Amino acid sequence: MNISNRILNWLIIGYWSIILLLSVITLNGSLALNKQKVLGFRSDYLLHVLLFVPWMILAKWRWSRNENKSIFLYALGFGILFATVSEAIQIVLPDRTFNILDLATNCLGIVIGALIAGWGRTGKVVSS
Repeated sequence: MNISNRILNWLIIGYWSIILLLSVITLNGSLALNKQKVLGFRSDYLLHVLLFVPWMILAKWRWSRNENKSIFLYALGFGILFATVSEAIQIVLPDRTFNILDLATNCLGIVIGALIAGWGRTGKVVSS
């Protein structure tokens, strides 16, 4: 394993650790992110989107050397699974709650990350 793969592996582990930590810690109620709006959207939903955008970008950098559809599907599937688990774990926490819209915005972040990373682009130029 070369050094860049090792660094990417640690970035991915650190990224997922931060997501898990944010899923289980109790934030001070004075933040009230669900009461603040950004461009008409609740700021906590915007935060959910932004937290999950990096996943598909990191996955593309790490595993897309031999661009194939199965790598994309594995990264997408694992991202959605992890987004679901990170939200579902809150069901058992006394100060947290499960919210289907949080899960939807987690998944939206994954899709936006896939678009930003360029998953699905072939790089071929169509000539006329």
